Amino acid sequence: MYISDRNALQYASRMILVLVPFFSSWFNTWSWIVEILLLFAIFIHCRGSGVRLTAMLLAIGYLAAFIPAGGEILARIGFTPWAGIVFLGLKNRGMSTSHSMFWGLALVALFSALPAAPVVQVALQPKALEVAIREVLDFYQQQGFLSSLEKQGMSPAEFEGVLRLAVPIYYKLLPAIAGIIGMLEFGIAYWTYSYSLKRVQRNTPFYLWQLPWYAVWVAIIGLAAYLGGGYLGKSIIEIAGLNIMAMTAPVSMIMGFSCVSYFLKHPKMPRVFAIALIFAVAFFPFIVLAGLVMTGLFDLVFNFRKIPEKIEGGEQ
Repeated sequence: MYISDRNALQYASRMILVLVPFFSSWFNTWSWIVEILLLFAIFIHCRGSGVRLTAMLLAIGYLAAFIPAGGEILARIGFTPWAGIVFLGLKNRGMSTSHSMFWGLALVALFSALPAAPVVQVALQPKALEVAIREVLDFYQQQGFLSSLEKQGMSPAEFEGVLRLAVPIYYKLLPAIAGIIGMLEFGIAYWTYSYSLKRVQRNTPFYLWQLPWYAVWVAIIGLAAYLGGGYLGKSIIEIAGLNIMAMTAPVSMIMGFSCVSYFLKHPKMPRVFAIALIFAVAFFPFIVLAGLVMTGLFDLVFNFRKIPEKIEGGEQ
């Protein structure tokens, strides 16, 4: 009996959805690679079999993960693939790709960041911070890094002072780091899936990528929580706002890149603009990155490119 490539992909994706969570929990190998694989399998399977059956198979896979590990598996596995189910479910209900993508990314960030929140609370305790700083200092001393810094004019005491500022910030941003990694996983899986359909489906060009206008409220809420938490002395609210803004920044930067690429392709754009941009990237990279973030945020409100509300398949 002949099995087409499409049917083979469907069967393979079903096997992945059911068996990968089980074996990942059995061998304790759950990682970002597993989540990308599950997301890709979700996109492939939904195209041929629909969201409902895909969600059922994924649920079976997650339930199977409890067999070898029990309730402890909740602390080790990620629920990012379920954001793919929601994303495709919204698309199937008629929501545009940009709106569906926003809610998908929002869920990815939430699913990825929440498990890191208890870690932050423990890590920011004074004793835990002191232990972490001492471990970092001992590591760098064993590697000879402190001696190298001393030769360059930075004393160990000065380096310790930098660590005492940097380590708490790192722990505060752990949820944002987890959220950004989750969104990156989602983006890699969806881009790979879209690229695999390039011959049969026209995709929206990068210079026309957009998010719905209300996405700017995420940044506004993050800024308000950060400032309000600091003013009221509520560290939990302040840290939450800091993480929301940190997760918003890379998405806004990508949207800023999209805006810039759109104007660079515009026939009326003078070449001096491209030359000035290359010069700025070479000599002021951090200012350019900050400018891209702001461009992406303001584009949500002002729609600099005048893109219609809904663009599917690259057609206006």
